[in-house]
Amino acid sequence: MITVQDVLLFLEGFAPYALAESWDNVGLMTGCRSQPVERVLCALDVTEAVVAEAAEAGAQLIVAHHPLIFTSVKAVTEDDAAGRTLRRAIREDISVICMHTNADCAEGGVNDALAAALGLRDVVPMGAGEQGLLGRVGVLPDAMQPAGFAAFVKHALHAGGVRFTDGGREILRVAVGGGACGKLMDFALEKGAQAFVIGDCSYDIMQRAQSLGLTLVDAGHFPTENPVAAVFAERIGEAFPALDTQVSAVHKDCIQFV
Repeated sequence: MITVQDVLLFLEGFAPYALAESWDNVGLMTGCRSQPVERVLCALDVTEAVVAEAAEAGAQLIVAHHPLIFTSVKAVTEDDAAGRTLRRAIREDISVICMHTNADCAEGGVNDALAAALGLRDVVPMGAGEQGLLGRVGVLPDAMQPAGFAAFVKHALHAGGVRFTDGGREILRVAVGGGACGKLMDFALEKGAQAFVIGDCSYDIMQRAQSLGLTLVDAGHFPTENPVAAVFAERIGEAFPALDTQVSAVHKDCIQFV
């Protein structure tokens, strides 16, 4: 019999809690460690739709990247999405495990998955974050110009659209940071990157990147981190072949483009 605790211990080995940033919340968010598990659903976020999908599929466990409980919770009610999601998970007896910045830094985690999605070679840690393991830097198979690279990123990550600054030079060495990593651009520059792919970037950061000759591609939070859902499913499936492990079919980017 495989339990929630068995899967949790495996994920702790893959993405140790020591790798998480000090402000983060990771691990078992709700549920019972001794609960038997037969089906696992993996997603980037634990949304109302994902919990409903898990319930309909008969999954006993959801494994996600973003914490279901992040800031201090003063009430769990039907008045907001977080409360409804938690209440539904508890009613359906579905446990929830979240691996956030520890999965960002982990070997084979979020940023390695992002680098792989872009086909980068010779990938190394960017050197950012409290542990010095946040972000990755690698080399493209062939050099690209900024506009062509931005279009390539959009296609590779299945993004609805991208924003980018033209650094004015050919791109071969690329830094990546899933999610909101714009403030880490100095680490990308120190590693010799001509381009930096992230999600969620403010105007002032893009201005600074252009002034420094860095092609900064904002591909969106969801597209830059979503590849890790498949990584979770693959890793859990390999460790526990008896489990039916799936990636959410309903969870999609909430940001739309026209």
